[in-house]
Amino acid sequence: MRVTRRSRKDDLWEEVERLRRARDEERTQRALLEGEGERLREENERLQERSRFVEELSREARATNEKLEILATLSKEVVSFDLEAVLAVCLRRIPFLAGAQCASLYLHDPDARRLRLARHTHSRELSREVDLDEAPDSLMAVALRERELLCIDDLGQFQVADGRTPQRPFQERYRTASCVVAPLVAGGEVEGVLNLTDRFEDSPFGTRELSVIRYACDLLAVSLRNARLFEQVKRAARTDPLTGLLNRLALTETIEIEVKRARRYRNDLAIVACVIGGLRLVNANYGLGAGDLLIQQVGRLLRANVRDVDLVGRTSGTEFALILPEQTHAGALVVARRLAGVLASERIDVPGGQVAVDACFGIAEYRDEGGGGELY
Repeated sequence: MRVTRRSRKDDLWEEVERLRRARDEERTQRALLEGEGERLREENERLQERSRFVEELSREARATNEKLEILATLSKEVVSFDLEAVLAVCLRRIPFLAGAQCASLYLHDPDARRLRLARHTHSRELSREVDLDEAPDSLMAVALRERELLCIDDLGQFQVADGRTPQRPFQERYRTASCVVAPLVAGGEVEGVLNLTDRFEDSPFGTRELSVIRYACDLLAVSLRNARLFEQVKRAARTDPLTGLLNRLALTETIEIEVKRARRYRNDLAIVACVIGGLRLVNANYGLGAGDLLIQQVGRLLRANVRDVDLVGRTSGTEFALILPEQTHAGALVVARRLAGVLASERIDVPGGQVAVDACFGIAEYRDEGGGGELY
């Protein structure tokens, strides 16, 4: 009987021990499962973070690809000698590439030491000109002088190399204190200055934007230089080098255009010819330079004493012509007499003395008789 009771007690203790082991195993299993669950949650968070990172990279790649496509398009569109077309394209494309709401472009006149506003996207009017001597501390003057792109996160904290804070007129009108001022340099010359401000995200311009801006500004600078040189060549082909007036080719083309306009609108048209006499004698007495001075001064006097709409040119060594749109024969006669009086009263200073101007005038009038207009 004792053996039986001991066996039951042992059985009970064994059952209790088994239950304890089962409980411990369950706790251990639960702890393992909880650890595995935590690991899976952490892994899931890492995967989500990687997914967000990949998605962000994908968005940046798409944005970069879009900007590269726009830059490729821009590089094709700015290949033009038409200045207005180049300005229109760049002021439409570059602000978008930089994420800027406002942009302005000033062209540089090195002879006058001025920057002249060419185009802008602001909702308000801007200064039409900036005198570089009167405003040496302006942002554009600093960028032009240093020939370096200025990327300013906070204008209030920005200082140039000598410790001065550049001027930004009407600073209170801008939404942000961040801006980019980029000199447009090509062929060693500053063609202008591009200003970008008020980013859409109200944040400073970043590294990605700056790389795009620099590349776009290089394209713009070369295009502006090409357009400027083309205008110079075209102007030189139509300009008399001694007087700066229209040359014979330009006068001939202009006369043809004015005759067509007079015929179409039945307007009056007159041409006054002026011939300077005694030039050989002036050259013989005072030298060839004196003859050039005489021709130059005559050209200035003719240009200064006619209307803005009238055109003055030099057709040969001593001959000038004036195109007078919407002017009758009687009106042209008045003009010729006035010019003759001005020249007769003039004394031209030349090395070694003064010379008088000997000039004679002739008049031609356009007449439209029976539908076939002619100059008489």
